[in-house]
Amino acid sequence: MKIIINIDNVDPTAVPAAIERAGTSRPLGRASGGLAGFLLCCLAVAPAHAQERDPGEGAGPVAAPSEPLSAESAPGTPEALPQAVEPAPPATDPAPLAADSAPPDSAPPPEEKVRGTVVRAKSASSRRLVRSAEAVDVVDTSEAQGRSEDLAEVLTRQSAVQVQRTGGLGSNTQISLAGLAGDQVRLLLDGIPLDYSPFVVGLGNVPVSFIQQMEVFNGVVPVRLATDALGGAIHLRSDLIPPETGASFTLQSGSFDSYRGTARLSWLAPERHFYARAVGFHDRSRNDYLMTAEVSGAMGRVESREVYRRHDAYLASGVNLEAGVLDLPWADRLAAHAYFAQYDKEIPHNPVMTTPYGEVTTRRRSLGLTLQYTAPPTERLGLWATAGFNRRLSELSDVSTCTYDWYGNCVSERLNGGEISGLPQELFTRFDTAFARVRGAVSTWAPEDLEFSLAFDQSWRTGRNDYLQRFGYYDAAAVPIAMGSGIAGVSHRQRLFEESLENVVFAKGYLQLARIGEDTRSAVTSHERTSVAAGVGDTLRFALTRQLSLKASYEYTTRLPRADELFGDGAFLLENLELAPERSHNGNVAVELTPLVTPAGVFSANLLGGVRSVQDLIVLIAGNQTQRYESVGQARALTLHGGFEWTSPGRWLSLGANATVNDYRNLSETGAFARFNGDRLPYRPWFQASGALTVRMPELVATGDALSLTWNTRYVHTFFRSWESAGLASSKKPVPSQLVHSASLHYRLPAARHAFTASLSIDNLSDAAVFDVIGVQKPGRAVFGKFSVDL
Repeated sequence: MKIIINIDNVDPTAVPAAIERAGTSRPLGRASGGLAGFLLCCLAVAPAHAQERDPGEGAGPVAAPSEPLSAESAPGTPEALPQAVEPAPPATDPAPLAADSAPPDSAPPPEEKVRGTVVRAKSASSRRLVRSAEAVDVVDTSEAQGRSEDLAEVLTRQSAVQVQRTGGLGSNTQISLAGLAGDQVRLLLDGIPLDYSPFVVGLGNVPVSFIQQMEVFNGVVPVRLATDALGGAIHLRSDLIPPETGASFTLQSGSFDSYRGTARLSWLAPERHFYARAVGFHDRSRNDYLMTAEVSGAMGRVESREVYRRHDAYLASGVNLEAGVLDLPWADRLAAHAYFAQYDKEIPHNPVMTTPYGEVTTRRRSLGLTLQYTAPPTERLGLWATAGFNRRLSELSDVSTCTYDWYGNCVSERLNGGEISGLPQELFTRFDTAFARVRGAVSTWAPEDLEFSLAFDQSWRTGRNDYLQRFGYYDAAAVPIAMGSGIAGVSHRQRLFEESLENVVFAKGYLQLARIGEDTRSAVTSHERTSVAAGVGDTLRFALTRQLSLKASYEYTTRLPRADELFGDGAFLLENLELAPERSHNGNVAVELTPLVTPAGVFSANLLGGVRSVQDLIVLIAGNQTQRYESVGQARALTLHGGFEWTSPGRWLSLGANATVNDYRNLSETGAFARFNGDRLPYRPWFQASGALTVRMPELVATGDALSLTWNTRYVHTFFRSWESAGLASSKKPVPSQLVHSASLHYRLPAARHAFTASLSIDNLSDAAVFDVIGVQKPGRAVFGKFSVDL
């Protein structure tokens, strides 16, 4: 949780007067006594613009003269929420990259809207979320946007999420939350699955400059997101700033011949009813860093040597175009998005880094169209709808007959091609998806106390393996599949005791229909399957004081299997239409301290404990040449996460730290994993901690400028790559503990409504050996520079 309040103008001399006022003030229906008086005292010390009200408390914010305030926190949704104001940076207006079907989380009754003014969404939107009953952490990215930082690293340092990458830029990422990983944690971009966007490669490849805020839902996911997450969801927000005329550009360059660039252009018509904007990105890297590999010597003896990583180049580019109308009698907002992205990646070795490759390549393309509609707000109903189409094309080429060594040399020839399995692969896959989302907020006894959502996805997959078809062999990839899924949810929110108590009860329903085409040469005997499931949940918040809250949440949830889990990939992954949906009982309890302004600075903290009890756990069972997903067991995860942040008066110094402990164990009593009952699940780090220290020097050269130096440290404790009880302890080779430091120097120079930013970052300062969850070595020390301009 990262929320920043400006306290540049805190007046320490106001403390005695604040104490006197606090002693005679009634604490607004919340806890009274010495604690309440102290808290009200601290709030009174802050300047007026640093204080805020809960949604619906009435008066709006007091704006600094240099920064007009918007009456909305997201395009098309009226809202006048109080917020803390900092000296206003130029409006960067990053364009949304996908239509927003998940509008603001709990907007107050409609008020008069003000388009075209600067809105500090990190204040209104994030404070509204953390003050709700939801089990959510909010990560603001405004500071990271000016630095050479990776979105996945920002998320890992500031939340309970663990992100592991299998290499450098463009490599696969694995996300885990409270021990649950992969598709058990859903990724969404502006309310739409990340797969239906330009960023099909994953979280680690989304430019940080495109995202204003990340919302991490810990195990209990609100109805409005309309998803089947088992262990939680990560919601990326790129839609928090209204359209304005302007432009911005960023360019980053650094080690391993890496380059990343982004551009944004936007235009708002003079009458302010029509807008258009475009964003684009381009990434490339050779990823040729030093690593340690097991190399055969001259006498055939295998020994560890440092080699340069080869055949791991990455190239990606994409564009998103958006046009829409605003504030019309029949539409508060109507927008159309069209996007295209392409990714080319070389594969350097097998998953466990024991066999080098020299010619295996993959290509991925994503293109689509999304329409988003927001109805004009009324006193009783708010309505949002999204519909779209996405096409994903992928290609795997593995036909080489060469056997390569770690130096990139072809040392021998094979009779058959195929470096991965000894069987050539020229695999092409097309995945088409039509989707729709509808969300409504109904005001019955209270503003927007009843909420509902509907989501529907229909997907079709076709493909071919040119090598198999060339010789007339059976091609499993050519068998068409179709899969439809629907998710419906309804929730009711109630607030009592002058809004000190908030409770949200909800229910969800899940439906999945899947079918695979018939082929006489296929071993599949069942060609259709239907899955139906239901879920319920409740979230509760009790405000002890204005800043201190207790939270509890529970959800019985379901995750529907993916298409490849059911149908395979037409190559090495076999189908299994008998796969059962995963189910889990998720519970959380938490203590939240939202930013508390005191004469000693701004303090915030949180402590969360949770449990996940998973049934019908889906795992990948590997054979000699093929793999297959199976529902084989049960598991239980216990998690504890805590964090705090402190910012000094004047914001010249800030300090933050967080730690996460996960105890994720196998409880299977039957099946393939029964003999490992009680073991921790492999490939899952169970303890990690991170800390950050920032020194900021404002007004260094010019008015409004700032120079900051940030130091980050992250620790991951050693963990096993296999079952704890399997084999002798002396024969195990765990992933070692990792302690990584990084530093960045950042300078920002505002000029009128423009801004220029430059940064220099050094990752892995000590050049420590770092690894992913299965022991593949990641880059060592790396230097990156970044320059950005907002016009």
